[in-house]
Amino acid sequence: MADTLAQVQKDVRFWQRLLTFAGYKPGKVDGVNGRKTKAAAQEWQNDAERIKAEIGSFDERSERNIATLTPETQRAARIWLKAAKAVADAEDYDVRIICGTRTYAEQDALYSKRPRVTKARGGQSMHNFGIAWDIGIFRGKEYIGDHALYAKVGKLYNQVPGIAWGGTWKSFVDEPHYQLEKYSSSSAARNAFEV
Repeated sequence: MADTLAQVQKDVRFWQRLLTFAGYKPGKVDGVNGRKTKAAAQEWQNDAERIKAEIGSFDERSERNIATLTPETQRAARIWLKAAKAVADAEDYDVRIICGTRTYAEQDALYSKRPRVTKARGGQSMHNFGIAWDIGIFRGKEYIGDHALYAKVGKLYNQVPGIAWGGTWKSFVDEPHYQLEKYSSSSAARNAFEV
């Protein structure tokens, strides 16, 4: 799975769509990393660096994954993560963002894994649109998949306008998942993404 922006950018058509979706102007979605795409990518990077300087930076793994999110989402993720790390640190744990944006191809590969770890194919996950992230709780280097801290830090979503927490979902509770509330469904996001 992509956990760096460079990996997302390898799928140039996907990257061009993501840039457009985020409000940048890479030109035609043609799979060519031309002048307009490079200029739009630089604007994205400039905005991302400004947001990072304003809110703060985090551990290397979180930073790699945050970089794959749209700058609007990066802002929300950074604000949330700053608060979550303070809560986790008080209990001698750490919170890291362990997943950001996935291309459609990466989503399909994840969907094909057994045992199944996602119910969403490519284009059916908010991760495919740069507006969702997943977290992990850690003690040192040890990943902890089940812990009450997921619910405790999850409730911090109320402190960040415009984000939703998977821990509040009724049909499929997903405590490690967060996303922008910008779209009512993955179908609505996909329709905006695939223009």
